Amino acid sequence: MLGWDIVLIQEARRQEMLRQADNERFVQQARAGRAQGAGFYCRALTWLGRQLVAWGWRLQERYGAAVAPPLLWPAKSAP
Repeated sequence: MLGWDIVLIQEARRQEMLRQADNERFVQQARAGRAQGAGFYCRALTWLGRQLVAWGWRLQERYGAAVAPPLLWPAKSAP
């Protein structure tokens, strides 16, 4: 027959294993959710970045000659 202390040790071990399994499940769910959402945000930010660059180029082509460079830019030296 098992002693009471052995039963308590086994129960404590079982509880710890359950906590570890719950923690592992939680980590896996968090990683899965982050991976799915990250793909959407990555694509959205990539699209937005490309659009901003394209809009900037169009604005420079349209208004670039009309706007003088800021005075803080260094002057280009003649070769």
